[in-house]
Amino acid sequence: MSQEQQTFPVQVFPVINRIAGINWTGSCRYVGADLVPASKLKLTGGVRYDVNGTTGTVTLSSFLTFPNGKTREVMMQGEANYDISKKSTIKLSSLEEGGPIYMLLTEVAPDTILINEVEEASGRTILTASISVVEGRKGMELVQISHEIGDGKEGAVIEGHQVWRLTGGPIQYDDFDLRGTTGR
Repeated sequence: MSQEQQTFPVQVFPVINRIAGINWTGSCRYVGADLVPASKLKLTGGVRYDVNGTTGTVTLSSFLTFPNGKTREVMMQGEANYDISKKSTIKLSSLEEGGPIYMLLTEVAPDTILINEVEEASGRTILTASISVVEGRKGMELVQISHEIGDGKEGAVIEGHQVWRLTGGPIQYDDFDLRGTTGR
């Protein structure tokens, strides 16, 4: 762990500190709103959290590769609010100007991060997720469960579920290339 990471407020964000600086990659099992797995939809991707303990800055880099081979990248950044007397949250905004979403993160120590993905224009939450640190077959792994939230106009409030399992190590993609990043 670097000196910058050591000064980040571990007592407030222990989970982010634990997983920071690691390239996490894996695959997704997608389940529709009807709770039926979509066996033909294969998604792969990765995520990395980096922290700067001096400034309290958290950077999230992620990529998602679709079945057609196209890849979407997202880079988000924000400053941690580490007032120990309040509910500690981090607001991450897209590094691409005019990004359509932002994320709110908080933790349930010792092993879970909760996320709300919010549409910038409307303020509507469009996805909720949890990331849990687990001991897997290959050592420490991340399990992320995401719920896509619809507008409720067509009956279904939940449009689908993503079940991710990520392991640490070298990434399969081009090291989170920053060109052409998007927020959705």
